[in-house]
Amino acid sequence: MVDILQVLEGATYAAFILGATVAVIELRSMRKDRELEFFMRLNEHWTSRDFEEALLKIRELPPEIEDNREIENRCGALALWTYIDYLDGIGQMARAKMLRKDFVLDLAEWAGLWIKLEPWIMDKRQNGFPVLGSDFQWIVEEDQKWCFRNEARADRVS
Repeated sequence: MVDILQVLEGATYAAFILGATVAVIELRSMRKDRELEFFMRLNEHWTSRDFEEALLKIRELPPEIEDNREIENRCGALALWTYIDYLDGIGQMARAKMLRKDFVLDLAEWAGLWIKLEPWIMDKRQNGFPVLGSDFQWIVEEDQKWCFRNEARADRVS
């Protein structure tokens, strides 16, 4: 004969396992929704007229320019501060694990942006803003590690 308590205990365990599974699926779905919402907000911001104007000046900046005054003359101080602060905020969220690092690494060509902006950032760091762009720099360093690992994997496969 079957003991009713054992049946109820088994049903309770099954319900607990099912509930935990549903919770995990829901959490994954929420993370994807949050990333989608962030990406949409990022896209809205990056395509706004003011930000696009700043970004265009930075994109057109030749990478061989290393004079911080020349960079500021070509781009404008407001454009540089706006862009670097925004990238720094993205880096901050990735470092705090509010965004997945691999998600952030896929958003832009970080090293190319850093090469163009590093002289200006380093000048500002030496002149009163010692942590300017530090999370942006962290993204670049993580991106370089990621690229190095992928190149090493590709070499092993070949």
